[in-house]
Amino acid sequence: MSSYPIILERADDGSWSAMAPNLPGLVLAADSRDELLAGAPAAIADYIETLRDEQLPIPEPGEVELIRVAV
Repeated sequence: MSSYPIILERADDGSWSAMAPNLPGLVLAADSRDELLAGAPAAIADYIETLRDEQLPIPEPGEVELIRVAV
């Protein structure tokens, strides 16, 4: 089993979105953080299944480092 990092972001309206840096084009969205996290494994599995179906390479999970920059 692989673990892919995701980056979560809360919108001004309270909804949540996420992207997976190692899975280009995969974007997740939900009304709550819990809903987003609950749906993420299935979304990632579907993404990888689509790559397999299209005989495309499966990206390896990478590491993500969070750095906050004050401006």
